[in-house]
Amino acid sequence: MKHTQPKKYITSALLAGMLLMSGCSDADSTSLKESTAAIAETTAAASQSTGPETSSEAAPPKYDYVHGTDGYYCLTDELEHFTMPIQYSGTCWLYAASASMRSAYEKQTGKQLELDIPELLESIYGSGKQEGIFLQNGLDMDAVGGCQGFVTERLSGLCKNGITLESSLMIDPNDREAVKNAVKTRGGVAACICDKNVKQDMFGNYQTVNYTDPEEYDHDVTVIGWDDNFPKEYFKVPAAEDGAWITYNSNFSGGYYYISYCSPINYTVSHMVSDEYSEVLSYDAGNEIDACIRTGDSTKAANVFHRKGTLAAVGTYNDFDTQDIKIEIMSADFKEVLYTQDAKLSCRGYHTVRLNEPVEVEDCAVAVTYSKGAPVEGESADTVAGSYKTVIEKGQSFVFADGKWKDMSDSSIRSAVETFKGGSLFFNEKGAWKDFLTDSDLKALSDPDFEPGNCCIKALFVDRRRQ
Repeated sequence: MKHTQPKKYITSALLAGMLLMSGCSDADSTSLKESTAAIAETTAAASQSTGPETSSEAAPPKYDYVHGTDGYYCLTDELEHFTMPIQYSGTCWLYAASASMRSAYEKQTGKQLELDIPELLESIYGSGKQEGIFLQNGLDMDAVGGCQGFVTERLSGLCKNGITLESSLMIDPNDREAVKNAVKTRGGVAACICDKNVKQDMFGNYQTVNYTDPEEYDHDVTVIGWDDNFPKEYFKVPAAEDGAWITYNSNFSGGYYYISYCSPINYTVSHMVSDEYSEVLSYDAGNEIDACIRTGDSTKAANVFHRKGTLAAVGTYNDFDTQDIKIEIMSADFKEVLYTQDAKLSCRGYHTVRLNEPVEVEDCAVAVTYSKGAPVEGESADTVAGSYKTVIEKGQSFVFADGKWKDMSDSSIRSAVETFKGGSLFFNEKGAWKDFLTDSDLKALSDPDFEPGNCCIKALFVDRRRQ
């Protein structure tokens, strides 16, 4: 029986050989190419040999595995428009995010989504904004690397070319069934992996990697399927069990990257976009350090927006496994409640809650009561690689404390709230910027005592004329 792969992209894959901070280096490319060439020679020699085997000669490897339907799923078998382009420089994180968004959009609408990677990169790292992530002068935005959190924070506040980031859900990387469910119901799941060349190999046309103790998470791929029966012997070091994630790896010129189930993946994020909204209003630069505030058993925060139109959804972050929230659309002076709706945020990440009944507003406050903690901007921070800058102005964000609404820009706000942080994979000792972080950087970024910025609450509008 011949060795086969899933339906699409069955081409023999070569590593792209690009120097990344958050990915594989040129050394990895050379290693895998040499491995591929060696396997091709072995296979060719085996096919030409007609003599009997002798006891002193090892039997040549056989690549005769064919996946079945049991325990197997791959998005490309059902998506007509999904492609797997090659990245340039250190942009694996953006290509992984793009694949997640593109596959989710096609699953949802049946249509193809075009995303411009250089444009996304400029939007995230470029200087044409007031707050967010900024690189130090002289650093190449193409090569410095990044993470899914940067994508979420920037794109969730934009409606560009009619597309809005509707959710970025953080799936538990240790829950195999949860990752599978997200792939099958939502689309591709971006994931951090350890992509060291000493763990990579080629088995026939199968590109594989198996590691058990990651030194660091240095590369992003997109999980697009799985094969529970993928042979454990198909890895450079045989795995402890059969099974592998089928992933799109932007470092490869086609084909799939099989990651053993025994290899821990991290920071698994499922992005989903929508073409239903016409505008997003917000003040926050994101929730990068999982920064939250509390005022007691529950915390009520709000943003005041000045926009006449149809408010159709509310966006916010959740830094807990689950959290109950209550949304209230109020007059801008907080005196009148126009609409209420309860919701449950089922996992960590960015969520958009669609209103059951869109509300016509002009000047309004969008208030959210959080059962565990209200997400806010962290304070500005600097590293040798770049900075995270936040800006807050009076009259934008408020928290209800001591029986009244208090402006988050007031200098006295710290006495009214408790602050805490959950942390970020990007800004830690195993993250993509670990080489840029000093001990004092890590301490400052994890310090729960900080000056909170704007509340992470967004108002999503629809254009009634488009409906």
